[in-house]
Amino acid sequence: MNADLNRRFNAVIADHADMVEIYSIDESFFRLPALASGLGDVEAAHRVRDDIARSVGLPTRIGLGPTRTLSKVANALAKATEKIWGGVVDLHDVELRRRLFDHWPVGEVWGIGGALEARLRPLGVKTTADLAALPPAIARDVGTVVLERLVRELGGVECDDLKVAPEPLKATAVTRQFGEPVTALGELREAMARRAARAAEKIRAQGLAASRLIAFAHGSRYRPNPPSASRTTRLSPPTNDPRVIVGIAGKMMESMFQPGGVYTKCGVMLEDLTPEGQGQADLFSSPDPRAADLLSAMDGLNSRFGRNTVILAAQGCGARSFDTKRSQKSQAWTTQIAEIPIAR
Repeated sequence: MNADLNRRFNAVIADHADMVEIYSIDESFFRLPALASGLGDVEAAHRVRDDIARSVGLPTRIGLGPTRTLSKVANALAKATEKIWGGVVDLHDVELRRRLFDHWPVGEVWGIGGALEARLRPLGVKTTADLAALPPAIARDVGTVVLERLVRELGGVECDDLKVAPEPLKATAVTRQFGEPVTALGELREAMARRAARAAEKIRAQGLAASRLIAFAHGSRYRPNPPSASRTTRLSPPTNDPRVIVGIAGKMMESMFQPGGVYTKCGVMLEDLTPEGQGQADLFSSPDPRAADLLSAMDGLNSRFGRNTVILAAQGCGARSFDTKRSQKSQAWTTQIAEIPIAR
């Protein structure tokens, strides 16, 4: 449900701005043109808030500023002073910026954690105004180039532009707790296959291939002598083919298995991700000429008819005792018509 609301939330923003950067599940950066006076367009920001409230039903606050850091600070101020500013604060206004910074604690600034706040305290930096006045060279000595950029951005100098396209993944992992402890090798191999297939699906959806596979399995630390093991191997050439990844992960599980062990979790990690077809080739292997068409058909069927419509035999069919328990899962009110709450 959260992912669906995030998608709808950003779709509304995209109707008002030509550049949107999804920063997290509940926060995005977007660009609104500044007015001829140099101030932010507060009226346009209120229209965005009203559209989100009407179309998605989410309360929002908007911070306007000439840099990402200033817009983040403005957003935090908008949350803290909503009754005063109506949910929108504009820090293009230099005089307003000075007045608010004098009273805003430095620990509330985006990127200033407790440890960094403690290092700044001996320098007399207690408020956002103090931080903005800190010479950039000193900021670099105290907190590396990251703090230097933050200080410059508080002064209105943009150092980090919007990132419309997300950064490509460098690694991905699928690790899940078992619904019930597992002791049989067959079940463990099946559980590992499901996680490996899902990991391959995730990187394939982004056009990536993995050069390194890590698999692990372990028991509960609250039990005496819990089993614990991991295996690592290179994938040459890089691949996102679930037949290859699941096959290797299954053999890893066999080598890790300890008879009599009680397992509560297993998972796989795919690392050294590169764009598909651009990784280091292997002189001694030849790609399967049918793989691209086969995987395209498999992904197409799963997209059209639902995940796991077409799976590998190694994954097993139907529910298993090791499947993660979902009894406390949030209802999918926004995407499943059968789960829409009924007013009585």
